[in-house]
Amino acid sequence: MPERPLLVLPSPGEPLARPRRFGGGRKFPRPTRKRQAERLSPRFVALQEAFDKQLAQLQVESSDLVPEDVVVLETVGTVEDFIRAVERVPEMEYLAEVEADAIPPDDDYFGVVDDGMEQPAKAVPSRVYMVFTNQSALQQMVSLWNDWLSGSELAHGLGKWNALFEQLHDVRPWGVQDRLHETDVLEDWRERIEGGQNRVPCEIELWYRQDAEQRSEARNRVTDLVERLKGRVTAEADIKEIAYHALSAELPNTAVCRLLEEDESDIALIHCEQIQLFRASGQMSASLADEVQEGDEAALPEELTDGSPVVAMLDGLPMEEHRLLQRRPRVDDPDDFGSDYPADTRRHETAMASLILHSDLATRERSRRKPLDVRPVLRPDPRDWIAHSESVPEGTLVANLIRRAVRRLFEGDGDEPPAAPRVSVINLSIRIKDRPFDHALSPLARLAGMALQGIVQR
Repeated sequence: MPERPLLVLPSPGEPLARPRRFGGGRKFPRPTRKRQAERLSPRFVALQEAFDKQLAQLQVESSDLVPEDVVVLETVGTVEDFIRAVERVPEMEYLAEVEADAIPPDDDYFGVVDDGMEQPAKAVPSRVYMVFTNQSALQQMVSLWNDWLSGSELAHGLGKWNALFEQLHDVRPWGVQDRLHETDVLEDWRERIEGGQNRVPCEIELWYRQDAEQRSEARNRVTDLVERLKGRVTAEADIKEIAYHALSAELPNTAVCRLLEEDESDIALIHCEQIQLFRASGQMSASLADEVQEGDEAALPEELTDGSPVVAMLDGLPMEEHRLLQRRPRVDDPDDFGSDYPADTRRHETAMASLILHSDLATRERSRRKPLDVRPVLRPDPRDWIAHSESVPEGTLVANLIRRAVRRLFEGDGDEPPAAPRVSVINLSIRIKDRPFDHALSPLARLAGMALQGIVQR
C-alpha cells in the first residue's frame, strides 16, 4: 500500500477568521488556514482510516475488488466551476451537487451586513459536493489539502480547490446513515415485517457512473451482496439521460430484521460504496378524492371527433363507463395493470380524466372532442385495504416505468407503432412519498424535464 501523506498544520499567526463576501449583499467569515486545520485535519485522517478499513474488508472478501468511496464535501455557499477542478484530479469522478440545510451560526460561520454593523447571527447557506475516489485520488485530495494549508500555490487548473478548502465546513465518507436513514425505507421495512411479510422489496439506487463498465461492475457487486443474503435482484434501470441507475430487489425478512435491530456490522450490503440510497418499493401513489362530483352535463359533446389524442394521462385506471367519460378515454395497458382493479379505487383517475376532458363542469366550458390517451401506471395497493390507495406495483422502478410509457407514446414498443404520436400534453398527477422537492431533483422530476424537452422539440 502506498504510504499515506501526512497532514500538515500551518504555522500560527493569523486571527481565527476574517470576512469574505458572498452573494446577496452579505459577508460571512472565512476561517483561517490554522482554524480550518484545527477543525478539519482530524476529519481527513478519519476519512483515510475509513478507506483503509474498507480496503482491509475487501481484501478478505475478494482480491479482485478495487476499493472506492464517495467523499462528501460540505461547503459554505457554492464553489463555481468546481466540477472542472475535480476532473483534473486523476481517478476522481464528480457525482452530484445538492443544496444542503443551512449551517447554524457558530464562531466560524455567521452573518454580518456590508457596513460592518453587528447583526443577530443567522444560519448560512451550504452546498454538498459528492465525488467518487479510489486510493490514488484520495491521496491526491489530501495532498492538495496539505498544499493549501502550507500556503503553497496549487497546480494550474486546480485553483478552485483553494476556494473549496476556504469554504469547507465538513468532509466525510458517504455511509450507512446516508443510505438508510435519509429515506423512509426503515419505516416501510418495519411495517412489512410486522405484517408478516417474508420477502421485503426495496429499490437500491446506485451512484451513476459515467463509464458503462463501472456501472456493470456496480450492478454485479450489489447483485452478489443481495444474493449472499438469500435475496434476489428483480429489475434494473439504467437511464443515461438523467444519470439514473437503480436495482429492484427482494430481501429475506431475516436480513431485514437484523437491520432493524441496528446490527449493521456484518451486513456488507449496506456498506457497499456503489449504493447511494435504499428506498421503499412501490411507493408512487395518487391521492384519492372522497367522491367524484357529477357537475352539469349540459355542455358535454354527444360524439367524439376522429383523430389521435393530443393529451395523455399517466395514472390509475379510470372508470371507462362512467357517464362523464363514455367513449372518451382510450386505454393503452400493455402491462395489464387494469386486471382486477375494483371500481371503488378508481376515484382519483376518474376525476382527473373528467377534469382534463371537460375542465370544471360548473363553468360550462366546451369539452374536448378528441379522445384522451390513458396509460395505467398505478394499481390498487394490496396493503392499504382501508383507504384503497393506489401505487406502482412492488418491484417496479418508477422512473423506468414512466420512461417506457412516454417512449411508447412517440416511438412505439418493440414492433408496435407509436401509441399516440400527436400528444403534446402529458398529465402526471401522482407523487412519490419519500421524494419531496427538497434539496435535489428526483429521478422522476429529471425524467419529466427530459420528456417535456422532447415534446417541445417535436
